[in-house]
Amino acid sequence: MSVRALSRLLLAYLLVLVVACAGMHAHASLRELPPSEQRVVVSRWSHGQLVERTVTNPGEKPAAKPESEGTTVVHEIAVGEGPLSLDPRTFSYTLVAGRDGLVAELRGKTAWLTVDDLLSAQAYDHAVSFLDPSLGFGTHRATVISALATQLGATVSEVENEAHVRRVRFERHVVNDVPTPRITADSLDRDRDAVMVAVHDAAAYLARGVDAEGRFRYLVDAIHDQSLGGYSWPRHGGATYFLAQAAALFDDATFRYACLRSAARLRDDMMKSCGANRCIADGDDANVGSAALALIAFSEIVRTGADASYRRPAVELARFLRSQQRPDGELMHEFDLATGKPVDVQYMYFTGEAALALARAHRITGDPEDLHAASRALARLSGRGWSFFGSRYYWSEEHWTCQAVADLWERAPDPDALAFCLRWHEYQQRLQHDEGDSPFDADGSFGFGPFVTPRVTPASSRGEAAAAALEVMKKDASAGAGNAAEHARTVELLDQELRRALAFVARAQLRPGPRHLFAHPDEVRGAFPGSAIDLQLRIDYVQHAGSMMIRWLELTKPARP
Repeated sequence: MSVRALSRLLLAYLLVLVVACAGMHAHASLRELPPSEQRVVVSRWSHGQLVERTVTNPGEKPAAKPESEGTTVVHEIAVGEGPLSLDPRTFSYTLVAGRDGLVAELRGKTAWLTVDDLLSAQAYDHAVSFLDPSLGFGTHRATVISALATQLGATVSEVENEAHVRRVRFERHVVNDVPTPRITADSLDRDRDAVMVAVHDAAAYLARGVDAEGRFRYLVDAIHDQSLGGYSWPRHGGATYFLAQAAALFDDATFRYACLRSAARLRDDMMKSCGANRCIADGDDANVGSAALALIAFSEIVRTGADASYRRPAVELARFLRSQQRPDGELMHEFDLATGKPVDVQYMYFTGEAALALARAHRITGDPEDLHAASRALARLSGRGWSFFGSRYYWSEEHWTCQAVADLWERAPDPDALAFCLRWHEYQQRLQHDEGDSPFDADGSFGFGPFVTPRVTPASSRGEAAAAALEVMKKDASAGAGNAAEHARTVELLDQELRRALAFVARAQLRPGPRHLFAHPDEVRGAFPGSAIDLQLRIDYVQHAGSMMIRWLELTKPARP
């Protein structure tokens, strides 16, 4: 990450803190409602659609509603209430995502927007975004006002200027819901079979989404089960890699066939001539990330015996990555097809992906140049490549870096790179949420305070990296600086980081999640959302989660008698 990008991240977060603090008065003035004043919003949902709603009088218990096939009854109890303004300068940051809704009154009519309503509309965390469109904050004001206008039979302007609006804290209870056992860091060894099921369901979700042409359902709106726009070939390669892992773990022909269809799309349609080499190119876009993730996938396909013919394209992609490497070990991340020359720009992740890809390639090619290039890239990542004034207070995304450290350790160990990785984990462990740090079930996730909804994928990627570092530390008692006690302490901290992250991710998996909000809940089963309130599903969310779980399963595999 560049200094400019880091500065933008810091400034954006400070801005969010300032705006959020400006809304803290409203948050603090939320009044807890005694049972005699509580109302219950009773909603009947069917295939993601609200089909019936009643609201009880204060203190009244909801009447029992008869069960009917295909419907779910939900009770959302108003347990707190406070002031709320529709002022665009403050509104987006005054609702606690996933816990608060609102009630509006206009000309004798009342409209309720509950937590389920706002989740269904995907209104939370979509007010503003920065750096990545998937990372957002605040409740989307236009969505809320439009929904209120529809319920009240009024115009948007009338709602904005005349409606009396109050913030409401809800507790949700799904009638006849049977809660699943809660996976925790301490229960993982007992829940090992549950982790296996989670990996299987994740792979099944991806496999279902591979079409006849080898493309994935890249980004899916879980609410409506609709594919959204966009595509990423690096993430396509990553998803193919995970399917290869899952196919080997379960010896599953369905997973293997889906993996080979998506791999064939890369090999047969996306591999193009890039000067003297062959790379992955989408039109005029040829970059190191696409080639690196495809190489990781091809190497796994060969290593697991799914299809040995992928060794040849793996050799070609490894040669391309080596040709992109500068004398200092850094890689030039783009290739200009028109001029036939590399473009010396750098993006997040790509060099770490290339280091791991070349390390994996060496296992199947045996080419010492692949090993040398991987080692040089790793040295650059963990050494002078991340050095500027104040750099000790910043970290980039190093999950690929830590995996490269582990993959190279037995063939080309780099103690400095391992030390870099361990320092990164020490920093991440300080960012890992404890129980109660967030309004959500966030124990084991990573974040920067209560205003950022805990995301699933950062926990997955950090879990991958923790498993990699733990693998090195367990295999080599001399790895890492310090004495035996410090070594043991480091192993313990990495193990806890991994277990807590894995447990959080496993709890976040859609099994199938809030099924009453989904048009087709069985179609999204096994996927991982962006967060508890971001119900968009992307293939890399599944890849990182599944790959982390597989690494943990391998790391903790019981010894054979």
